[in-house]
Amino acid sequence: MLELIIKNISYVLFAIYFIKKTKHGLHMLQLESYKNERYCKWLEQNKSKIIRKQEILLLIIATLSLLLKETTIVYVLISISYLLLVITKKNIEEKKSFVITNRIKRMIITYLLSFFIILILGNMPSYGGVIAITCAILTVFSYFIVVIINILNQPIEKQIQKKFYKKAKNKLEQMQNLKTIGITGSYGKTSIKYILTTILSQKYNVLMTPESYNTTMGVVKTINEKLNSIHNIFVCEMGAKNIGDIKEICDLVNPKYGILTAIGPQHLETFKTIENVKKTKLELIDSLPENGIAFLNYEDANIQDTKINKTKKTYGVHKGLDYYAGNIICNEKGSQFTVHCKSGKTIPVKTKLLGMHNIGNIVGAIAIADTLGLTEEEIIAGVRFLKPVPHRLELLVKADGSLIIDDAYNSNNTGAKMALEVLGKFEKRKKILVTPGIVDLGEESNKYNKELGKQAAQIVDYVILVGKKQAQPILEGLKERGYPQEKIYIAKDLKEALIEMQKQSDSNTVTLLENDLPDNYL
Repeated sequence: MLELIIKNISYVLFAIYFIKKTKHGLHMLQLESYKNERYCKWLEQNKSKIIRKQEILLLIIATLSLLLKETTIVYVLISISYLLLVITKKNIEEKKSFVITNRIKRMIITYLLSFFIILILGNMPSYGGVIAITCAILTVFSYFIVVIINILNQPIEKQIQKKFYKKAKNKLEQMQNLKTIGITGSYGKTSIKYILTTILSQKYNVLMTPESYNTTMGVVKTINEKLNSIHNIFVCEMGAKNIGDIKEICDLVNPKYGILTAIGPQHLETFKTIENVKKTKLELIDSLPENGIAFLNYEDANIQDTKINKTKKTYGVHKGLDYYAGNIICNEKGSQFTVHCKSGKTIPVKTKLLGMHNIGNIVGAIAIADTLGLTEEEIIAGVRFLKPVPHRLELLVKADGSLIIDDAYNSNNTGAKMALEVLGKFEKRKKILVTPGIVDLGEESNKYNKELGKQAAQIVDYVILVGKKQAQPILEGLKERGYPQEKIYIAKDLKEALIEMQKQSDSNTVTLLENDLPDNYL
C-alpha cells in the first residue's frame, strides 16, 4: 500500500514538472507558427536549454526501478528527484505571453489523454517499472514530445482550418461590392496598412487585418470575426515565409488593388535567395484581375528591376514617378511635404510620423486614396490624423524629459538602417542604441548585422547590445570602425539592457530600441 502511494506521488510530481517544461515548449511552437520544421530548428539551436543533467540522473534511478522490481526505496528516490526538479526549475520570463488558443487547448487534451493512459498502466503491477522509465524518458525529451503531439493533431487542425476558410470564403462571395487592397513587401507592410486605413477612413468604412494578422489563418479569422456589411474596403496585409504563402491569401480575398512596398533580404532562413523572395512577393501582383492596379514603391531597386504585366502606378520621393514627394522637410518633429500626382494635382501634407521611409509610405497610401476618389481635403485630414504604429518608430517622452524611439517590432536590415537615420536627426541629444541585431537573414545574418554595427558607429554615442552570441557581428562592425570599447555594453537579456539604459539616460538623451527579439531567439 505504501509503495502504491509513493508511486502515485511520483506520477503527480512527474506531471507537474512535465507540464512546466511542456508549457515552454508549446510557447516556442506557438512563436514558430506551429511549424514543426521551424520548432525543430529552435531545438537544435537550444540544446543546452532543453535537457538538464538532473533529468539524466532521474532516468538512471527510474531504470533501477525496473531492475530492482519496483522497490519502495526506488520510488522514494524518484519522488525526491521530481520534487527537486520542480523546485529548482527557474520560471522563464516571457516577453510575449503564451496564449491558450483553441489549438493549444486541443493539444493539451491530447496530452491529458496520454497521461490518463500512463496513470492506469503505472498502477498495474506488471507495468509499474516500465511506466517509471517511460515517465523519466518523457521528462528528458518533453520538448520533443511537443512535435509528436503536434503531428498527431495535424489531421484535426487541417479539418478545422478548412471549415473556417470555407466560412470566410462564403462571406466574401456574398459581399460583391467590397474592394480588397492587398499589401505585401519585405518591410513597411504594417506601417502603410495603418496609414492607408486612416486616410481611407475619411471617406469609407474600412476594415484592416489587425496587428500582424498576415497569415492565411490570421486573415480568415479577421474576416469571420470582424468583417460585416457596413465595410466598403478591406485592407489586407499579406506576410510570407515560404513560396506560395501570398498566393494562398490572394486566392481567398481576391484583391483588386495591390501594394508592393519592398523586396529585400527578409526571411532568408526559409526563402534562401532574394529571387525566391521576389517570386513570392509578386504573387500578389500576379493575382490581380485585368482591371486591377499595382501600386509599386519605386524607391526600391528590386521592384524597379521587375517586369510588371499589370496596370501599375509608381510612388516614392523622386520626380518622374506617378506620385512623388517634393519640398520635403524632415526632422525630429516629423515631416511636411507636397505630393505631386501624375494628373497635375498637388497635395501639401504634414505629419508627426518620423523618418523618410514614412514619407514614402504616406505617398503610397495617397496614391491609392486618390485612385479611390478621396478629395484633397480628405487626404490632408487623414495624413494629419496619422499616429505612429505601436513599436514602429514610436516616439515616447519620459517623465524626466528623455526620449525613446520605440522600433522594437522592426526586424529587417533596411528598417534598422532607417531607424538609425532617424536617431541621427536628434543632433542636440546624446544618442543611445539598444539592440540584439537582426535575425532570420540566413547565411547573410553576420554580414548585415556587421553593417549595422558600422552604421551605428557613425551615429550613436553609446551602444547596448542584447545577447552575447546574438550581437557579436554588430560588435565586430563597431570595432572595425574604431568605436570606443568603453561606450559598448553587452547585456545578457533585455531586462539587463534596460537597467543599463536607465543608468546612461538623462533629460538630454534619446534612445533607439531597435528590434526586441521574441523569446524563441534569445
